[in-house]
Amino acid sequence: MRPRKKSRLPMYVYDKGGFLWFERRGYPAKKFHVQDATSADFFVEYASIMSDGGRPEQVSSKRNFSNLVDSYIRSKRYRKLAASTRDDYDKCLKFFKGAFNHILPKNMRRRDVLRMRDANSDRMRFANYTVQVISVLFEHAIDLDWCEYNPAKGVELLKSSAAPRRPWPQHLIDAFREAADGRTLLMFELLLSTSQRIQDVLEFRWSDLESDGVNLTQNKTGKSLWVPLSDRANTLLSSTPKNGMTILCTSVRYGHRPLSYRSAQQSIQTVREKIGAMDFDIHSLRYSAACELALAGCSDEEISAITGQTTQTVKHYTQSVRQKAAAIVAQKA
Repeated sequence: MRPRKKSRLPMYVYDKGGFLWFERRGYPAKKFHVQDATSADFFVEYASIMSDGGRPEQVSSKRNFSNLVDSYIRSKRYRKLAASTRDDYDKCLKFFKGAFNHILPKNMRRRDVLRMRDANSDRMRFANYTVQVISVLFEHAIDLDWCEYNPAKGVELLKSSAAPRRPWPQHLIDAFREAADGRTLLMFELLLSTSQRIQDVLEFRWSDLESDGVNLTQNKTGKSLWVPLSDRANTLLSSTPKNGMTILCTSVRYGHRPLSYRSAQQSIQTVREKIGAMDFDIHSLRYSAACELALAGCSDEEISAITGQTTQTVKHYTQSVRQKAAAIVAQKA
């Protein structure tokens, strides 16, 4: 086995004869079960050893990571998060408690955050989310006077090599309308018409409809909006029975309950597979809606008023069609 440079190994980890050992003065040496220092399993084992073999104060102090997570969950900062955001945070918080446990936040360094991020690089979205959530935790720790600085602040997120998300092309939108019917088609038109996230659309109630539009409160941002509906969406709504409290609901067999995200995602994916649109997911419909508004002549501020997104996000969504629209104007000139 090729010797590994000490500078590339975590604190108190040494390569001896091709094997990784944890060695710290005053504590027994321990050979790692996982020998790949770049793997997530090694990182978890390292964190466990540090929690048992760290400084004496780490064992006795109550200002450890486990208690920090508990304190954050009780805080207003956590309680004011949208339910969907809390669900995402909880996955990271559970990981932190398992990985860091009795380690003190004040002893964490930027290199530890980088190792955590890189150890989860096979799950890039989760890796980036751990950086974002642990940064929030450190801010909470600073408020509690448990540490003096945030080692996660400014840590760069991993970048995907995958192709950027694109809006649905018109021929696939037409193909979806041709292949889908009933509830799936209505869901598609509501998504495309309102440019809202799927969870927000699933929560639309009949009582939210007003003046050919819908009143809504976005789960993620908490913004309250009135969004106009397209003629296609309104036509479908006029012929849809008002069986449940929500517009999109289960069949009578299941009591007309609100349709779940899993059922909604599966029904749309079935049509996507049928028409060959697997490169364009549900979230891409937000791009499509913003692009249609841009082509119709709406400004970024006007599109933002409908989608509830920041103008910066709208600008990112519509940059391709803005160029096309500008080129058409230039051609006519």
